[in-house]
Amino acid sequence: MRRPLFILLSVLAIAAFVAAACSSDSGDGGVPPATSPPVGDNGDTSTDADTLAATIADAWNATIVGSGIKPALALDSAGAAAIAYLFEDVGNGFVKITSASDGWVPQTVIEGYFYGPIDLAFDPDGQPNIVYHDHQASSFQQDLGDLTYAIKDASDWQIAVAADDGHDGWDSTIAIANDGVVRAAGVDPSQFGSADGIEYYELRDGAWSVTAIGSGPIEYEFNVGLAVSPDGQPALSYYDGRSGDLIFASFDGANWNLETVASEGDVGKFSSLQIDGEGRPHITFYDDLGGSAGRVLYAVRDAGSWTLEEIATLDDVRLGMTGARRNSSLALDADGVPHVAFSDQDSVSYATRTDGVWDVVEVATAGDRAFGQLVSLKVDIAGIPHLAFTELTQSNPLAGLIVYATLG
Repeated sequence: MRRPLFILLSVLAIAAFVAAACSSDSGDGGVPPATSPPVGDNGDTSTDADTLAATIADAWNATIVGSGIKPALALDSAGAAAIAYLFEDVGNGFVKITSASDGWVPQTVIEGYFYGPIDLAFDPDGQPNIVYHDHQASSFQQDLGDLTYAIKDASDWQIAVAADDGHDGWDSTIAIANDGVVRAAGVDPSQFGSADGIEYYELRDGAWSVTAIGSGPIEYEFNVGLAVSPDGQPALSYYDGRSGDLIFASFDGANWNLETVASEGDVGKFSSLQIDGEGRPHITFYDDLGGSAGRVLYAVRDAGSWTLEEIATLDDVRLGMTGARRNSSLALDADGVPHVAFSDQDSVSYATRTDGVWDVVEVATAGDRAFGQLVSLKVDIAGIPHLAFTELTQSNPLAGLIVYATLG
């Protein structure tokens, strides 16, 4: 299936579209009505709503750690999980972080008008770093909006902007290698008239640089994967909606090189990228079969050739502005073995690969609330998986319970 070139919206249509996207419009169906008290002024639901409707698998422990949407999980230097999440309401938005080391007490990073997915990483000094899209105004303005960066110092959160023309920094993701350089990626979307598409951001020696990698016009909503190779070079994965293909982009120190990983069908949405110790890229992504059905696929490049495998099928994926975001998350353990979490509205699952065979376990099964279709997975040094997801409690504005789950 090939998608036609995107036709630019008029100014009025853009304004209406963005207002819908960023207020979590419920008009595209699929999210159940609120089954809990409404969201309060700060986006947190009352304690009466803090009970999971989902069923959790026997071998797993699940904890509600906050109220919001689109969580991003990272492990600190001691292997303890931390989760950043946000709330996208125009008047009452926030970015928060909570961690196991602090007893899962949520801490507000910033309040304002933001959009997720966001991302979280710890630097070599053990400090949490967060990236997100900031609209930079109380209402949508097409000439404003950038990828924004928050780091916790000894006293408070410090906020910096990777300033650039356009309304960019959507679907933001972050990677910090042992060199301490902050690398990030995002989208300057074609919906708002930009032809830049995928952008790479780098914070080095106190200054941000922003580079369009040559993708051409790209829509937001479908995620960007980011990883750093053993030799310190960034690489990206993304979905090209014009061709319906999954693209891998690698930097060689001078230029960005783009290659097609998968092209059969409508493939590549919501990709997650990791690079192992031998420099081999691994990617998970979504193969859209139409309607609400699709497959979670895995690709690895070895000796210059890509191998693709099916991990599992999904039956209830809801797309659209308030639909799926990063519905798979890939992590490599200390031995380079891939671990994957993935989700649709009905289930959150976890898979590991041994001798070319995927072993899939359903971690959470939805009750009378849908899942948010975004998962975030990390694997600790002992090979234990840690993941975060959302159980939705409200459709407009989109809100839910942030859930942390781990084995044991």
